[in-house]
Amino acid sequence: MDNEKKSQISTTTGREKVKINKQLLIYLFFLVVSLIFWYLNALSKDYTTDIYYAVNYEDFPKGKILINELPAKIGLKVKGFGFTILRCVLAGYVKPLSLSLNQYPIEVLTRNNNTQYFLLTKYARDYIATQITNELQLLDVKPDTLFLNLTDVLEKKVPVKLKLNLHFEKQYMQGHELLKPDSVLISGPNSIIDTMSYVETRELKKKKVNDTIIQSLEILKINKITCQPNKITAIIPVIKYTEITFSIPIEADNVPDSLYLRTFPSNISLSCWVGLSDYDKMSPFLFRAVVDYNTINNNQQHSKLKINLIKIPANVNNITFYPKSAEYLIEK
Repeated sequence: MDNEKKSQISTTTGREKVKINKQLLIYLFFLVVSLIFWYLNALSKDYTTDIYYAVNYEDFPKGKILINELPAKIGLKVKGFGFTILRCVLAGYVKPLSLSLNQYPIEVLTRNNNTQYFLLTKYARDYIATQITNELQLLDVKPDTLFLNLTDVLEKKVPVKLKLNLHFEKQYMQGHELLKPDSVLISGPNSIIDTMSYVETRELKKKKVNDTIIQSLEILKINKITCQPNKITAIIPVIKYTEITFSIPIEADNVPDSLYLRTFPSNISLSCWVGLSDYDKMSPFLFRAVVDYNTINNNQQHSKLKINLIKIPANVNNITFYPKSAEYLIEK
């Protein structure tokens, strides 16, 4: 008997839940429909509001370059139907406005030998209006003034440096690379151009290299700097090598004529890699190892002089030598 009562109670409760759920769904349905009609009714009315667009600035005055940052977005005060405004707001995320600065009068203000350039955005209002829609009335543009920090463009020719990350197969090495072109023309603000003595390519990264590489490489971009051309072709010979060892005499530089500087040892042992095709051309006379007499006075506490390699042929790699320093004796 108890089980029958429990079953009846459970069935009744389930029916009540289903009934409540149906009522809730009906209520939510009419709520959503009401909201849609309210929203559609609201969008059909006239509004005056501000919308914001991303903007691309183009065509600076000839011979000038911008060195300050301009606003990434501009505000447009518009009047029109809500539907049209909503459509324009969504379009602003997809297609930025373009503003050609060279088409409008740029005002110049000079104070204390400082020149300030500025553009009143009211001059560009009609052009901006054509980029949104003729269904909206463009009332105002914010900011009303764009301040332009313009400076003269400077040009300079600089060499190109390869940025390489190459790993060669055993018994292979890099030969002397050839760049076409080996220098480029850069242009930009004087403050940046003056500090640049070269430009670099994007990194060329390869593994297990065993053959000559011919690769088109882009020049690394630098803010506010243009590069012409912006690509070069790199020809990197890859050759088989062998190791060669020489005994190189140690010479002394800057020794007064009345003195003679003798080093101990008198020679260094030098090893390097050289391409097989250049092996017969190699000679110890292609290298020069020196100590500098002028460093003695500055290093009285040291009994040895540092050995420097000041002459190395271009077609060798992986140079090692020993010793790195030598004891010395000065004779009159």
